[in-house]
Amino acid sequence: MNHCTIAYTFYEFDYRVRRYAEALVDSGSRTDVIALRKEKAGKKGSLNGVNIYRIQKRNFDEKSRFSYFFRILSFFVKGFITLTVNHLKYRYKIIHIHNVPDFLVFMGLIPKLFGARIILDIHDILPEFYCQKFNQRSDSFLARSLLFIEKLSVHFADHVIVANDLWRKKIIDRSKIPSAKCTAMLNYPNLEYFKNFKHETDRETFRIIYPGHLSQHHGLDIGMKAIAIVKQEVPSIRLDIYTGSYISEYAEFLEELTYELDLQENICFHNSVPIEELAEIYKKVDIGIVTKRAGVFSSEAFSTKIFDFIASGIPVVASKTKIDEFYFDDSMLMFFEPENHEDMAQCIIELYRNPEKRQSLSDNASKFLVENNWKDKKKIYFDIVNTLVG
Repeated sequence: MNHCTIAYTFYEFDYRVRRYAEALVDSGSRTDVIALRKEKAGKKGSLNGVNIYRIQKRNFDEKSRFSYFFRILSFFVKGFITLTVNHLKYRYKIIHIHNVPDFLVFMGLIPKLFGARIILDIHDILPEFYCQKFNQRSDSFLARSLLFIEKLSVHFADHVIVANDLWRKKIIDRSKIPSAKCTAMLNYPNLEYFKNFKHETDRETFRIIYPGHLSQHHGLDIGMKAIAIVKQEVPSIRLDIYTGSYISEYAEFLEELTYELDLQENICFHNSVPIEELAEIYKKVDIGIVTKRAGVFSSEAFSTKIFDFIASGIPVVASKTKIDEFYFDDSMLMFFEPENHEDMAQCIIELYRNPEKRQSLSDNASKFLVENNWKDKKKIYFDIVNTLVG
């Protein structure tokens, strides 16, 4: 059975997309991926049995909404042609298309007419994202347009996967689709990356890690301000930031903030690395941080970093947002008030002083992964696929 996955992302670094594709390969299926291309990468390649078609480069530093939309439209056209040609060769049974944006699902129009089944995977809900990012009202023209496109996309797909349970309910309610057509799938960790994991922290340096996107709603500036406070008691504190995507103005702001807070010796920026390498780095980390701001989008956006921290045995300091309270409690994560860097600093200091609490948080959180991991949950995905293909 042949499958194709489409995502406006760098496939090698997007673990949500990779998990699905590699699971299909493990089941004996031919799996192709249409995605973006990093510098120096070939137009075609393979990874763990998955065939990769890298059809377009991407610069995260788009200077305008028009530039961003033009690149998306270019990807849509190139992907539409690539998918259609490949479908004539391989006759895909399932085409799994990941947003952002939602309208990428229509790249599967021709294969759908020939009998392929389409899965739309909603990583982020765009009307709320747009409203928070650009400080717009939900009844603004573009917000309503994004909502209309979302509804069209959801109805076009044969099945919809949504990144968490709060968003699943929201999609079902506002798009008026049957609940059986929509499934919540968290970004469950692949515990294979963390097997035989031995945590070895450096006693001379208190290490904190943030791997992820740099943008206003991710709120890393809050974490940096907290580090500046913690530094007064813990001079050896170090924050390592691993990122491959950023908003340029925000990245520049963070760089300036590093000097303003005199944190040059305490903060280090790194390029993103594959999960296999990141898992090795986690072995020497004391705390993982999630610094999301409050807001109509970010308060309901689940941070996938949390699962990897937990799988690594790293205690988590996280802003107390609606989505994190939905899945976790105070015995599992160290919560601070969103956007309150002083409260965050006190949480870090408390965990620095209390190794027993760090261990307790880690132990309690790890129980959540007993049933919430990719090895167990991928059966849900296979059930969706098998139902669609009959």
